[in-house]
Amino acid sequence: MIRFLVPLFLIVQIMLAWSVCIDPGHGGSDDGAVGIYYTEKEANLDVAYLVRSYLEQLPECEIVAMTRLTDEYVSLADRVAYANAGGYDRFISIHHNAFNGSVQGTETYCYGDGFSESFDLRDIVHPYILDAFGYIDRGVKTAGFYVIKYTEMPSILGEASFLDYIVQWNESWRLLTQWQDHEGVEGWAYCAGVCEHMLSPVTPPYLSRVVDNSYPLFSTEGPGQWDTGCFGVPFGPDYACITVSDDVDTARWNPYIPVSGWYDVSLWWVSGSNRATDAKFTVHHHDGESFFTVDQSIGGEEWYRLGTFAFHEGTFGWVGISSEGCTPGQVIVADAVRFKMAQVGIEGDHSVTEQAMYVSPNPAGASVRIELYGVSELAEIGIYDIMGRLVQRVPSQQQSNTFLWSPEGCAPGVYFAVAVSYESGTLSKRIVLLGQ
Repeated sequence: MIRFLVPLFLIVQIMLAWSVCIDPGHGGSDDGAVGIYYTEKEANLDVAYLVRSYLEQLPECEIVAMTRLTDEYVSLADRVAYANAGGYDRFISIHHNAFNGSVQGTETYCYGDGFSESFDLRDIVHPYILDAFGYIDRGVKTAGFYVIKYTEMPSILGEASFLDYIVQWNESWRLLTQWQDHEGVEGWAYCAGVCEHMLSPVTPPYLSRVVDNSYPLFSTEGPGQWDTGCFGVPFGPDYACITVSDDVDTARWNPYIPVSGWYDVSLWWVSGSNRATDAKFTVHHHDGESFFTVDQSIGGEEWYRLGTFAFHEGTFGWVGISSEGCTPGQVIVADAVRFKMAQVGIEGDHSVTEQAMYVSPNPAGASVRIELYGVSELAEIGIYDIMGRLVQRVPSQQQSNTFLWSPEGCAPGVYFAVAVSYESGTLSKRIVLLGQ
């Protein structure tokens, strides 16, 4: 009986596996929509890598391909040919719109005479993108765009926002500066929609970001030549590797951290008999730098947790690997690093020495959690609207310096949480309320 159960299990696993081709629109000489601060081709590529970062964390999503990896021109015919040749299960074309600077909103397309699954994919993904930005709902639509008309798999094209919009805010500035993690929330929205459509049992957490060796946020330095390999089960398409010599060669993963806080840092590599038994890793975080020696000859092909560290929002933190001090002739592997916000109650001394205010979720639609660190205990904080008018006083919870704001009756818009302490001064944080 068991002899038949094992093959059946493997068959089920294969049936559950799926692949996605992501198409960052425009590129190279084709800017697409043009804003004052940013172009569509740049925004599309940024979002595509974030979608990929989330999707590649799913065991059932075996391949995540992209029609372009850099700022290069790829014709519409070549994009379609690439997707069709790969035989991917789904095709996602990422775009941002433009009109006359005064129109804003979100719309998602599929081909009107295409697969029925295209309509389902469009209808599921669209609300996620809409919720990510909270802009005007311009609806789900059909169109004969080349890349969704001629691809041989269920396909959609998303226009998350109008990049040239400048009336109440500048959309291109939001994308350039990653305001409120603008591109990150969009990337997660695409992933979440695809996960629901593909009946994935798990959606990667929003605050779980991976930097792979094939991403722009990965870089190498030193005189040596880094090679790539695909033996075993790398994270993504391959891994970078180099043989240890007398020279010092380094690699670095430099993520964009969307929310300041404590993050579990984990490594992924492919082990082998020639791998370094003393690979040197450095984690650069809020409290300084932590150093680790990792045996890459064993384990691998799964996440290996280094520890939990405090990171500021932005690109201030990083993880590096160095050949310095490693055994000559062995091979060090630089594959992927995951930064995943830690759960409450993690072990260790996590006292925060710097003053900070954390808000989650942000943008928000209902209850908002506000936490203060590095300040004396406060009985209440104030919520102000964009005109500086006091909207509500929020008392602290049982936990010290933790506040819950329930914005019933407040119109969607921008608000500010303000904490005033005679000893510590004033802390404030902007909150975007999307409506309830």
